[in-house]
Amino acid sequence: MSTVIFPDTNVILRYLLADNEKQYQEIYPFFEYLKNGTQKAILLSEVLLETFYVLTKTYKIPDKEAADALKNLLLYKGVINKDKEVLLEAFELFIESRGLSLLDCFLCIKAKNKKGKVLTFDEKLHKKCT
Repeated sequence: MSTVIFPDTNVILRYLLADNEKQYQEIYPFFEYLKNGTQKAILLSEVLLETFYVLTKTYKIPDKEAADALKNLLLYKGVINKDKEVLLEAFELFIESRGLSLLDCFLCIKAKNKKGKVLTFDEKLHKKCT
């Protein structure tokens, strides 16, 4: 039985940004195997949300561009995430909406799928999630 791989935020950042040539070259084959499904890895929702935050706040990548890159990463054949469909829907909602955070979108989709309700004082979130 092979070891389950859990990439962290820094690994995903090095791959997406290719800003450290040595680390990018080291990790690139892993993501290519992940893309075609010969490698499996669990990308935790928390790691993806943190990666989004770092991309947009530290590296100043535009929100929609960062969301699109992470959405595409989620579509790699070898990516495992128990909330994969919810995250994909949340990325779509985020890309099309204005004024909601990615986390708000994730919360909204999660609540909708569970036939629940988001409890919030945020009017935009309330309107989008009802």
